[in-house]
Amino acid sequence: MDKPDFLQDIFLEETWKNIDKIDNFIEEKTREEVFSVSREEVDSLFRTMHSIKGSASMMGYPSISETAHSAEDLFSYLREEENPDPKDLKSILQLLRMVSGFLKRELRRMETDDEVTDFGWAVVRRIKNFLAHVDNENEPEGPSYQISYTRKGKQKIPYTNFSALIPQMERLANIMGRELSKEFMVKMSGADIEVPRDIYEKISMAVLQMMKNSMDHGLENTVIREQMGKTPVGEISVEIQKAGQRVFVIFRDDGRGLDKHSILHMAREKGLLKKSEEDYEDNEIFAFLLRSGFTTKSSATMFSGRGVGLDVVNAAVSSLGGTIRIESREYMGTTFFMEFPVIA
Repeated sequence: MDKPDFLQDIFLEETWKNIDKIDNFIEEKTREEVFSVSREEVDSLFRTMHSIKGSASMMGYPSISETAHSAEDLFSYLREEENPDPKDLKSILQLLRMVSGFLKRELRRMETDDEVTDFGWAVVRRIKNFLAHVDNENEPEGPSYQISYTRKGKQKIPYTNFSALIPQMERLANIMGRELSKEFMVKMSGADIEVPRDIYEKISMAVLQMMKNSMDHGLENTVIREQMGKTPVGEISVEIQKAGQRVFVIFRDDGRGLDKHSILHMAREKGLLKKSEEDYEDNEIFAFLLRSGFTTKSSATMFSGRGVGLDVVNAAVSSLGGTIRIESREYMGTTFFMEFPVIA
């Protein structure tokens, strides 16, 4: 691939700068005889972690996003704790070293086109253990995505709606539309529905990753769409619903749809078929796309081919105890149906 993935280049540049801020903080505090942290420093590092988390979520790097999210919790604790124990401050500094080391390792993998791995979960667990310890309690039970921390690590589950996802979708559509010489329109319904913050972040990451895939090789350019009798602008819609303790997300595009024959061919090449091809239902065929490393593309493009695809979406959905189902009609478009439990 001669032309670099400019979105990833922007992500790398911004994240390296943010890591420098973290490392400078660590270096400065290491030299202090009496370790203390000001409110301004806490707020600055919280914003730094929030920036890393948001960028990684948009790019579809869940391990980086989750690790930055957990580091955010450390600064949430410091924001709420007026007089943290000096030993706890030293522990936080050690945890930040781990976070920085993990981030730098993963960025180097991206720069060499190696597959991005999920080594960050061990760092996340260390942070969760520390925050449970400062609350003088055992580590909280239940999925880690339900736990956030305020004063002395006490559990709280902050809720948020999906309104912040709309400008992210629009920005991604504008950037990719410009680079791919395509036109996109995005719309959302149900943006006012509230869910726990961690669930919002994983759903948002999944939606943005599906957008990248759809705009890159699902939606046609204006000329082809007009030749097919379609509207010149490709359309992506996201519909969010909530019923009881379940959240439903429906992602649609009106692109070229999925090629069942190409998917089956690749599944056969990879030795994934367990029965004759004619016995596979459409939903079973499309489900192959959710497997790690599965792609029907023979080469990388600006926006795909670097180890990030629908398998990342599936991992995010599965981590929330959710399910995903794909429907598609050739030349008419593709729809993803996702369902998630919300545990209050």
